[in-house]
Amino acid sequence: MAAVNFELKEYQEASLGAFRDYLKQADLHGGETAFVLQTKLPFYQAPYVADGTPYVCLRVPTGGGKTIMGAHAVGIAAKEFLHVANPMVLWLVPSTPILEQTVAALKNQDHPYRVALAKDFGRNISVLTKSEALAMSRADAEGGACIIVSTIQAFRIEETEGRKVYEDAGSLMDHFSGLSEDQVARLDKVPDTHRPVSSLANLLKLHRPMVIVDEAHNARSALSFDTLARFDPSLILELTATPNTDHVPAKDKHASNILHSVSAAELKAEQMIKLPIRLTTDRDWRKTVGAALDSRNQLEEAAKAEQSETGEYIRPIVLFQAQSKSKNDPHRITVEALEKYLLEDKRLPEDQVAVVTGNKTEIDGVDLKDPDCSIRYIITVAKLKEGWDCPFAYVLCSVAEQTSKTAIEQILGRILRMPQARLKRRDALNRAYAYVASQSFDDAAQRLRDGLIEGAGFSAKEAEELISKQASLPYDKVADETDHESDAIEDEAVTAESIEEIFDKLPSSVKARVSFNPETKTVAYKGQMTREGRNLLQLATAKIPQFEKVIDRLYAKSNNFQTSAAADETKPPFIVPRLGFRKQGKLELFGKEHFLDLPWRLDECDPKAIVERFKVIDESQSGEIDVTDKGKVEIHFVRRLQGELGAVIQEPEWTMPRLANWLDMGIQHPDVTKPAAILFITGTIDALIASGIELDVLARNKYDLRKVLAGLINDLRKERENGNYQALFSSDAESFSTSSDMAMIFDEEAVPHKPYVGTTKFNKHYTNLIGDMKAEGEEFECAVHLDRHEKVQYWIRNVDRQKNSFWLQLPDKKFYPDFVVMLKDGRILIVEYKGEVYKTNDDSKIKMQIGDVWAEASDGMCLFCMPTARDFSIIDRIIS
Repeated sequence: MAAVNFELKEYQEASLGAFRDYLKQADLHGGETAFVLQTKLPFYQAPYVADGTPYVCLRVPTGGGKTIMGAHAVGIAAKEFLHVANPMVLWLVPSTPILEQTVAALKNQDHPYRVALAKDFGRNISVLTKSEALAMSRADAEGGACIIVSTIQAFRIEETEGRKVYEDAGSLMDHFSGLSEDQVARLDKVPDTHRPVSSLANLLKLHRPMVIVDEAHNARSALSFDTLARFDPSLILELTATPNTDHVPAKDKHASNILHSVSAAELKAEQMIKLPIRLTTDRDWRKTVGAALDSRNQLEEAAKAEQSETGEYIRPIVLFQAQSKSKNDPHRITVEALEKYLLEDKRLPEDQVAVVTGNKTEIDGVDLKDPDCSIRYIITVAKLKEGWDCPFAYVLCSVAEQTSKTAIEQILGRILRMPQARLKRRDALNRAYAYVASQSFDDAAQRLRDGLIEGAGFSAKEAEELISKQASLPYDKVADETDHESDAIEDEAVTAESIEEIFDKLPSSVKARVSFNPETKTVAYKGQMTREGRNLLQLATAKIPQFEKVIDRLYAKSNNFQTSAAADETKPPFIVPRLGFRKQGKLELFGKEHFLDLPWRLDECDPKAIVERFKVIDESQSGEIDVTDKGKVEIHFVRRLQGELGAVIQEPEWTMPRLANWLDMGIQHPDVTKPAAILFITGTIDALIASGIELDVLARNKYDLRKVLAGLINDLRKERENGNYQALFSSDAESFSTSSDMAMIFDEEAVPHKPYVGTTKFNKHYTNLIGDMKAEGEEFECAVHLDRHEKVQYWIRNVDRQKNSFWLQLPDKKFYPDFVVMLKDGRILIVEYKGEVYKTNDDSKIKMQIGDVWAEASDGMCLFCMPTARDFSIIDRIIS
């Protein structure tokens, strides 16, 4: 079977990019300084763990693919920070079900997780459970990446099972032979001897493992960190949707260092999750259950219609959360009580109902996605947390009042995953549904919002839109009898008979208010449409794709909600001409290939420049010693770590070809062939040897040499790019042009990484969400100026490095201007704002140059300007 080709999503690439950048900085400055430099946030030291240990968190909402990111993170850490080809990884998961899933996936050679590891380590990968690690061979430990998957509880010395990790094991004795005195000194000894205990704990300590903590909110106690500290970790990477942000060590609360956050909006944009979440509450738990059952039945009808068109099978599932048993409250809605109600009162088929509790798991070994599976209802109490990832789960029905924000997000997370990670034609199948037995809709909605904001990385604006409060309306009581008419439904399949059949199934409270006019093909609703009324109408009409937006607009109309430019369906498409370059008579999108011939002949460059750049630092120890103002002696963490990792393996003798090949494999150069790179690298080694540095010294300092060599190659690349770029404008300026054939159209559904959350309302922004813009500062003021300009029809915040953003080619990268503006006269204006300190630097000059070329090539249809230091009058002048 061929390996799966799994392409990372944009937000996953961005998260891993942040992790890579952090480790590069940590290699130079240490974990704490690197974090502060990158995030401008304070760094919280992990308790009990050695000072300087890199300790960061990637915050990814449920359904975002944390495990695949963890698999890629191993290779990044090995290359950028650990400087080894054989990292040991302790991969901690929160529960046994997730442990089994993770181990099975990492051992499967065709699974995307294993493929991600193989990208960096080839076949040299060992994946072990804790019990397997207790008898691992030295070849497993040293032959490549060694991944040990376990729960944190299994390593706690206080637990009976955990004590095995610290006990002498004859099967591990071979790992401790031939160690140096320095290595032995770091290990735990057999009492009254100098012999290291042949334990798994000592083996981990010897190899300084990278620790990956999946669902890290479950391992936040001092006890958990004390357990990790016993293994002397090289770095700690947390992956969770719900990181702890409170840092009160006195109360055993330890905050995570959040390096990068992914918003739920980004997951939605990548079609990974179902949003929004439609919340319905009722005081009566029986009515709540009944409403959940009705919605599931309507969703199944929509799913059948979807399957008839696309072939994709979906069987919507309800997850029921019952109350736990209590001796003091015999009236609680327990699993048994809820199961009895569903089977006896609601007469659900027994084979469609499954129970999952601590001592009863009726879905073990069952493939819920199999068309032959009949399960449609699952009852549980707390098992809805980590480990549940069935995309068919659409409806959450909770008969218990929720209080914990983390519990809310984790339980909601079970119904968010999108089947096949692909939008469906019927919008009812693109969202999730929550039915909660609660005294107050507002209270339940607020708890969900808080859980989404603090537990899942949602912004406040996202949470407000996804689970919004029922608005108080500026209506007189007379409005209750006002008929509100929808837009016409332009679908030939919609007939009076088909609509009446649908409306007949509605609850009487909604049915009495809604009607259909077959002549105009419009829906009328009497009075104010409630949120529940909208939900019921959309579910009932889910088989008709167009009905979704018709009901949404009718809902807004009946409630007198204000709509923004983003909601204006008559607005024109936002089309922006892109810059082309005419090559051999054909106009092509201007890119690097027009001024750079590939492959680059790196071997024709002078390698002797390496001599001035690379210096061997003579260190008598594996680290440098520094005395702080507190008088504490610290061994520099990074160099000590890399020295200890390097000492674990006795490498064979280095030759020049072997060193040149090793250096080449660690430097990315897609624009250079391997033979050309090897020739250049060999030339740099020759130059260094000629300068007096012996080959074995270069090999011993190979990681530092690789870093310097990569910098030299990058500088040579930039010199070439800048020279060729400027030469093109001098000799081929007339070859630039724009064309409608190469125009781009802004996607209304594009979602930014960090949506704007300020209080200033923008009326002319083209989409609902404004991306990556602070609520104050000079760029914000520029946006305000554009929004209030009388000649601006629409504008859009152009977000860096998104697939659907406008860019112009610079010598070494793509340039994403800050704002793209559609003027009322049809012209397109590009605005790149620069602060006072940046207005005259080389970067600004070259951006101004390419911007002017783009505008001049458009025959007056495009404009470009670069306001600086809050002087927005240039925008007015360029428009006029």
